[in-house]
Amino acid sequence: MLTPAARPLVAILAIFAILPLSSTALAGATKNAVYQLAQQCVAIRSPGSGKYLTNNLNVFRFNTGDINQAEKFFVKPARLGDFLLTDRTGRYLSSIVPQVESPFPQPGLASEWRISGQQIANNHFRFKLNNRLTQAPIQYEYMQKITRKFLWFTYHTWEPRIDQHFDLVTRTDCKSYPEIPTNVRGDINALKGDINAPVRGYVDAHTHITSYEFMGGRVMHGAPFHKYGVPWALDDSARNHGPNGSLDLIGNLLEYGDPGFRYDTRGWPDFPFWPNARQKTHTGYYYKWIERAWLSGMRMNVTLLVENQVLCLAQSTINPIGWIPKNSCDTMDSIRLQAKRVYEMQDYIDAQAGGPGKGFFRVVTSPAQARQVIADGKLAVVMGVEASETLNCGIKDYCDISKIEQGLNELYQLGVRAIFPAHKSDNQFSGGKVENGFVNLGQALATGHYFETKHCDEHTRGKAMDSGLPVIGEVPVINQLLVQVGVSPSYDDHDDHCNTRALTPFGVYLVNRMIDLNMIIDLDHLSADAISQVMDIVEARDYSGVVSSHSFMHGAKDGALHRNFKRMLNVGGFAAHYMQNADRAQTQFPEYLDAIQQTPYLLAMGIGTDTSGLSGQPGARHIGGNPLAYPFTTELGLVFDRQKSGNRTFDLNNEGMAHYGLLPDLIEDIRQRTHPRIYEGIMNSAEGYLQMWERAESNNNAQYVDPL
Repeated sequence: MLTPAARPLVAILAIFAILPLSSTALAGATKNAVYQLAQQCVAIRSPGSGKYLTNNLNVFRFNTGDINQAEKFFVKPARLGDFLLTDRTGRYLSSIVPQVESPFPQPGLASEWRISGQQIANNHFRFKLNNRLTQAPIQYEYMQKITRKFLWFTYHTWEPRIDQHFDLVTRTDCKSYPEIPTNVRGDINALKGDINAPVRGYVDAHTHITSYEFMGGRVMHGAPFHKYGVPWALDDSARNHGPNGSLDLIGNLLEYGDPGFRYDTRGWPDFPFWPNARQKTHTGYYYKWIERAWLSGMRMNVTLLVENQVLCLAQSTINPIGWIPKNSCDTMDSIRLQAKRVYEMQDYIDAQAGGPGKGFFRVVTSPAQARQVIADGKLAVVMGVEASETLNCGIKDYCDISKIEQGLNELYQLGVRAIFPAHKSDNQFSGGKVENGFVNLGQALATGHYFETKHCDEHTRGKAMDSGLPVIGEVPVINQLLVQVGVSPSYDDHDDHCNTRALTPFGVYLVNRMIDLNMIIDLDHLSADAISQVMDIVEARDYSGVVSSHSFMHGAKDGALHRNFKRMLNVGGFAAHYMQNADRAQTQFPEYLDAIQQTPYLLAMGIGTDTSGLSGQPGARHIGGNPLAYPFTTELGLVFDRQKSGNRTFDLNNEGMAHYGLLPDLIEDIRQRTHPRIYEGIMNSAEGYLQMWERAESNNNAQYVDPL
């Protein structure tokens, strides 16, 4: 038994024993209080004086005790922990001189505030606002009347006080920060589920959320997020494309065949021209558009970090906009940057939702992690790589086994789980699927020669190839590229061209090492012979981690599905069809479903939109008296109105999939106008992808297979 003298000491020791835990909990609660300021309307009050911050002759001062006269600020996260505060006129609380705050019409570093918290009592926090330009906090210096007693005398003194932590008093009469709504109503808890139950919903197996950073960052205009919000994320594209799109050379050539095509470049809030279903060089992604797609039942999104080094260098040489450096054309540098942007986007969305882990957008690196994210009612995002000079092993690069190992391990550590061994040109891993025109020019720039072809085998449908680049070769800009190559292509006049190049020894090594790491191998864009060899390897190793993410494998001679496609399905691989409108889905999707049904695996077919991958999207429906009716209700019970971005309202009937936020409308149109089997196949696709990934992850076959 403790003596009375010992009891106080034990009590003190007990208090110290719990202090670390209490401090950690306190710090967590304080951080959460800061994060939860997101999207709030507040008045800023000095706790010592009781005065509120007001606008006095265009300078903010603490000069009123009446909350009704206080300035009201909308709190908009710029990133986790950093905020913009806008007043009732939409101007930004800013500081370019320490402790002098004024309203600015535009944001900048002087408008960014790093906020920290101080817990005063349960659920009572005060906040310090530190300016990111001046590195100084907002503070209020004042004289406080103090009452003192000495003996039987009472007297008063005035003493200086400085407040740097303030009460942020909740109000309701702010001007909201500009933002794009999802235009979706209903209980989003319907998206949550049982982690042990099959996933209901779809996967988009081929997206390019970060393509705004590829090819030097000057080709694709717009971004899925920006620290200053939508007015800066989706601003006027003249910044990248020149007045009236005059420097949008790639976009104008790819879609309109005319470098002289001109258009209205204005973005937020009017969007008179872009985004639209045809335009290939404006982003189709904004995070609120992606959020709308998630709300429709998109459970998984495979976003492919993308680069084409030689075309990046070419456009940066010819296009005057590219003369101003922005991003490196080095493939691995670009992939690193884009992976960084994916994580920054996750953090940004978290910040808007009130703190880490609160947002709907979650990067995952395993199927188990994906199932947990989906059960929590959020979007599982898988990162992959689609690049021509994969791992910086283009034809003109130095490449060896150590470089492959280093690059592959680096991508894995970044969170990448899917890779295309080749893309738009041959590299040191494989030959690519032959393509005509502008892509063939890129092949020549990348390798020093145009695609070298042969007659396809008896199983494979080939492609017609033009000699002399008869169409685009007459375009002045293309002529400048042709000078770098020195000669035009020459092909036999038939429509049965296949690439002579197949998998290389380095390619064999890459495929085997990807299997060792349980990574997903995308067969799209590979030459016909290379796909056969990859399938030889995966069959020998009983590996399911192979996919066709957007219908870019070769067809059979009669136009049906190639036997390699069926081989892929039979090992437990996964297929996603390039996204189509309801009419084309009705005729094209059943072929995939029929083939999948012949396997022992789940009848599941994904979609691959390839949005912002220099690829067009399904256009306006034009079906007369049977339009998609708005609002529509999904099977989850959420109600979708027409999507409105700024001053523009989007309607699938008139515009097609103008941006990613119209994907739910397209899915609903398929649901209403195609055979139920098609919609069911799509809504099984997230589960199908997860099962494929789980089979791949469980594979422990360690043999090295060399089909060469």
